[in-house]
Amino acid sequence: MYIMRKKQICYNSRKYGGKEQKVHTDIRRGIDETTKNAKIIKESHMEKRTLYKEGTYKKGNLHTHTTWSDGVHTPQETAEHYRSKGYDFLALTDHWVYGIHPELNRDDFLVFPGTELDIELPGRKDHHLVGFGLPETNRIPEHYTFEEERKNGVLTTAERIIEYFGQKGNVTLYGHPYWSKVDSTDIKYLQGMIGMEIYNHGSEFFGNNGNSETYFDHFLFVRNRIFCFATDDAHDIGTHDLGGFIMVKTREFTHRGILDAIRDGSFYASGGPLLHDFYVKDSVAYITCEPCQHIYFQTPHRGDHLFSEEGDCLTEGSFALNGDEEYVRVTIKNSRGEKAWTQPIWLWLF
Repeated sequence: MYIMRKKQICYNSRKYGGKEQKVHTDIRRGIDETTKNAKIIKESHMEKRTLYKEGTYKKGNLHTHTTWSDGVHTPQETAEHYRSKGYDFLALTDHWVYGIHPELNRDDFLVFPGTELDIELPGRKDHHLVGFGLPETNRIPEHYTFEEERKNGVLTTAERIIEYFGQKGNVTLYGHPYWSKVDSTDIKYLQGMIGMEIYNHGSEFFGNNGNSETYFDHFLFVRNRIFCFATDDAHDIGTHDLGGFIMVKTREFTHRGILDAIRDGSFYASGGPLLHDFYVKDSVAYITCEPCQHIYFQTPHRGDHLFSEEGDCLTEGSFALNGDEEYVRVTIKNSRGEKAWTQPIWLWLF
């Protein structure tokens, strides 16, 4: 097997200064980070990871539609289909109607309450925000259609929707920014979200506009420490409707166990390939995965590319860090063009 390594690939040498050095909040931990006067701490000899060392991977999709809005199949048909395809959890997120669906939970399959709200913007753009939460802490009723909030103008901006979801015990996931035609400047400073869709399978398969990797980097460049998700956004359950998912490494197979793992970043996003582990130790980033053709190590300003001329032969890779990288993340790609994405490991504390 021949492995070609390209060194010092330049991505974006953006510097952080001026107005972009404002106070950011890590909503997963409630920590205010004043980056302007930050004390940078480099932990070069410690192991850093987002994935739990111990736990079990569970497969899930957190963006799906049913006959409760514009989907083709009922909630029960949709949940049963995902379960039959090897999924462990699902969120049914119908447009402007909140679904809890407790009757669909099984010992081996969990359904998260959720919905999707959208706002039209000038210039033929729009925001789509997916909310989901725990059955025991969610405070939005079953089959709620938000009529009172719409009448009173409560949900007219992305910021208000994010705040509303938080008040009601839900987290916010930003949906398909490329499909929505927003600019990164429209969204990269939004605070309070759990993450964004780096890959939306429905948008990609039917419109070639579901890959939003560049948007995710723009969040990270301004130190907005969110996570990346892959989803189906399925409106049908046909042959080509399933293809985006997350793999959550959780210590406990419950709604709370899965959401706690997501909040800790113990998961990765995928359009097909599977990862095994990703961590940094002694200033070297390591990845192990199922056989693939490409491994990309990515930081704000440099990276590395491992490539196999013989197809899907790579199962591991490493990348020596210089010490000036704020974070490192990895993308793998197989010979069919399918990708998987790690969460970033932040190397400096601000």
